[in-house]
Amino acid sequence: MKDFYYEKKVLITGGTGTLGQSLVKRLKKYNSKIIIYSRDEGKQALIFGDDESIIRVIGDIRDLEKLRKTMRLHRPDYVIHAAALKRIDDMEIYPDECVKTNINGSENVAIAAEENRVKKCILISTDKACKPVNVYGSSKFIAERIYTNYDFNSTETVFSSVRYGNVLGSRGSFIPVWKNLLANGKEIKVTSMECSRFLFTIDEAVTTVLNSLCLSQGGEVFIPNIKSFKMKTIIKALQSVLQADEIKYHIIGMRPGEKFHEDMLCNTELSFSRKAAPGLLCILPQYTNRIHDYKDRYTGLELNSSLHCEEDVDELVELMKTSITINYETETVK
Repeated sequence: MKDFYYEKKVLITGGTGTLGQSLVKRLKKYNSKIIIYSRDEGKQALIFGDDESIIRVIGDIRDLEKLRKTMRLHRPDYVIHAAALKRIDDMEIYPDECVKTNINGSENVAIAAEENRVKKCILISTDKACKPVNVYGSSKFIAERIYTNYDFNSTETVFSSVRYGNVLGSRGSFIPVWKNLLANGKEIKVTSMECSRFLFTIDEAVTTVLNSLCLSQGGEVFIPNIKSFKMKTIIKALQSVLQADEIKYHIIGMRPGEKFHEDMLCNTELSFSRKAAPGLLCILPQYTNRIHDYKDRYTGLELNSSLHCEEDVDELVELMKTSITINYETETVK
């Protein structure tokens, strides 16, 4: 993988987010030339302002002309499209904004990448796109299909997508939010002790994204074969990490747009699924002009979080310790 990225130009939309920052750290080890495209000028300056090796572009993916100009000027080899509106609750209230960014904006990135002959462009999707029940997941499902279609019609740029689950420690994910609430003496809200979520570390997320881009042959949706945990296991692990006598929680039931168990790969996708690499699957496009050489079919179960639950509290404790820390003096999550 290092050879694939060595001294290549990589443009990352939404590069000031948790995933974007972690991708930058990894790519710098490969001596990649990095272009950050983000509308958050404050975070750009704070995070990357002292790093002259990184090109910073202030722009919105809703602005097609700015994307065209940026790619025409900097000529990236690869594009990692991570910019998105992600808050499930808010997207239920503002579906129009979700469409403008997650669907129209994603297509803008694809248009600019194809016009400027980018070698590969990958969409960062989500487990919420599999059998979607909310606006956010639906927008990402459509974006996946857009990228598959752009690949079908592209002669030069390879388009693909990659789904992943809840990243431990990422901004806005539920575990660091819970830790911050508990540090302030507040109780946490839980859907049910029996509901389950896919969890993995930011380092695993970065590896998944970079491997998927490296391996992509056109139109695929990549899926990491990751573990899931029930809320009762997550709360036990959190209690151990915090060294707390008890965790104060309140069962609130299902919220709008929420799943009791989450999906990464559904039954209707199984016949198109292949093993791309150890721990990484891909769904082949149902229509394509490419010749894919994935040799091994995936013959396992669909990836529903209820079917792949781990009950090892100690394992989850170690994952939490390596992924999330909390500063009790400033009461902020790092």
